[in-house]
Amino acid sequence: MKHITKVFFISAMALMMAASCKKDEDKKTDTPSPNAGLTSCSVNGKAWTSGKTGSYIGVDSFPGCEAYLNGDTMIFISTNFSDTSVVLAQMVLKPARVGTYSGTTSTEGGMFYLPKFDEASLFQAFLMYSTSYNFTISSWDSSKKKLSGTFSFNMVPNLGGTGFNVTNGKFEDVNYIIE
Repeated sequence: MKHITKVFFISAMALMMAASCKKDEDKKTDTPSPNAGLTSCSVNGKAWTSGKTGSYIGVDSFPGCEAYLNGDTMIFISTNFSDTSVVLAQMVLKPARVGTYSGTTSTEGGMFYLPKFDEASLFQAFLMYSTSYNFTISSWDSSKKKLSGTFSFNMVPNLGGTGFNVTNGKFEDVNYIIE
């Protein structure tokens, strides 16, 4: 468990640094659906929606919703721009990519909700919560580099207090970047 948590934490920190770099936007020719590039879910019963794929807060900030693929490891990040809360996932994908990935923070992968995208929230999520998750990739388009699917997860605080129950999660045509 310590190894997986350490790898996940290091990957998340690297993502925070990489996401602060400005990047060129792809030119798009087809018209996406209104939900393309978005993540939505309920966090403790309250509606939550990410910013659009390719949108950023300020010059040195983070993406609305994107996935990063390094070999078979995927990091999925969705940011709500109104409060900078984040849904964050990391998992080792199957060769077919499409499928359901389930587990806890003690297995290969994990999912977290960060009330604010900062180092304190990141440390707290990794060190003070136990998480169980289900993440399903229902569509993987390798030619357009897009994925769609659903998710849910539950974060239970290890020392008592309020946790985060994330339900009805869905994402549509989210861009993925091969690193």
